[in-house]
Amino acid sequence: MKYRHVFWAFILIALGILFILNNFGIFEFGWRALWSLWSLILILWGISILPIKDGIKIIALVAVLAFTVIFFNRISERASWWHFPNFHYYSDRDWDDRNDDDEDGEGAYHYKNQDLSVPFDTLINKGMIQLDAAAGNFCIQGVTSDMLTFSKTGDIGDYSLTTNDENGRKKIILSMEKTRIRHSVSENKVDIKLNEKPSWNINLNIGAAEIDMDLRDYKIDTAIIDAGASSIHIKIGEKNPLTVLTFNAGASSIEVDIPKESACQIKSESFLVSKEFDGFNKKGDGIYQTDNFNTKKNKIYLTIKTAISKIEINRY
Repeated sequence: MKYRHVFWAFILIALGILFILNNFGIFEFGWRALWSLWSLILILWGISILPIKDGIKIIALVAVLAFTVIFFNRISERASWWHFPNFHYYSDRDWDDRNDDDEDGEGAYHYKNQDLSVPFDTLINKGMIQLDAAAGNFCIQGVTSDMLTFSKTGDIGDYSLTTNDENGRKKIILSMEKTRIRHSVSENKVDIKLNEKPSWNINLNIGAAEIDMDLRDYKIDTAIIDAGASSIHIKIGEKNPLTVLTFNAGASSIEVDIPKESACQIKSESFLVSKEFDGFNKKGDGIYQTDNFNTKKNKIYLTIKTAISKIEINRY
C-alpha cells in the first residue's frame, strides 16, 4: 500500500473524528477551527517527502494525527485560530476603548458596534461589493432603502468603506482597517443589506468563516467567493435571467439552494469531496445540468473549485 493512496484518507478520518467529538460535546470544533491546524499540513507534507519507506511514513502519519486529535483542546487554547498565539489585532482607535482595570495592566477590549451605509443614487443601475476580511461570521440578507447598510459586532476592530462611481456603476469596498497586535480575538460578526433595484456583483475574499447569504431579494449578476476553511450557505432567487457563482475554497462545507424553475449547470473542479447534486444529470467530466437546462430562460451557472469539502446543491 503506497503512502500517497492513504494520505488524504487519514486526514479525512481525523477530521471526522474531531467533528464527532464536537457533536458529543467533548470539546468545541468547527470549520473555522481548521484554520488553527494549518501547520499540520506542513508536517504531513514533510513526512510525504522524507526518503524513507512508505510503511514508516504511514506510521508517522497516524501518530501525528492521533496526537492532533488527543491534544487539540490544548493547541486551540494556546493559539488563536487566525492570528498569532495569545495576541489580538486592535485598530488604533479601538485600543483607546480598552478597560484600564484589566488585571494584567494591558487592558481588555470591549465589544464595539460599527454601522456604515451608502446612500442610494437613482443614476446607479449596477452595484459591486468587495469584502476583504480575515475571518468571522458574515451574513448578506434583507433589503434597504440605501444602496448598502453594514453592521459589525465584535472586538476585532473597525472596517473602512470606500466607493467609486463610474458609468452608472458603484463599487463599494469594505476592508478591515490596519491593526496592531494585542490579546485574543473573540468575535467578528457582519450583517449586510443591499438595495433590490440595481443588479449586483459580489466578491468576498475571506479566510476561515461562516457565510450565510439569502440573495432571493436581489438581482445577482455574479458572486465570487474565495474562502479558506469555511461553512458557506447561499440561497439564490429568480430575479435575474443569468446568475454566475464561483467558489474557490479549501476544506469547506458548501450548500447552495436554487429555484426549481431555474435551469442550472454545475462545473465541479474539486477532489476528495462529498457531492450531493439531486436533480442533476452528469453531462461530462465535472459538468452537471438540470433537466430543464435547455428550456428555461433563467439560468444559474455554478463553478466550484474546492478540496476536502462537502458540496450540496438543493432545489427548492
